[in-house]
Amino acid sequence: MLRIWGRITSVNVQKVVWSADEMGLAYERIDAGGAFGITQSPEYKAMNPNSLVPVIEDDGFVLWE
Repeated sequence: MLRIWGRITSVNVQKVVWSADEMGLAYERIDAGGAFGITQSPEYKAMNPNSLVPVIEDDGFVLWE
């Protein structure tokens, strides 16, 4: 399943979520960034060394901003 990492108050995350909704894709959104933290964790930095949102993860493929 597609995972979208980022807080919904981020405009860039909203763009990704909107696109996924328009395409009818099933996804799980995981709160990250801002007050939620997570972006400074070693696990998140392994996905995105810049520690920014959004990050899209799909079956082992990772795409970051």
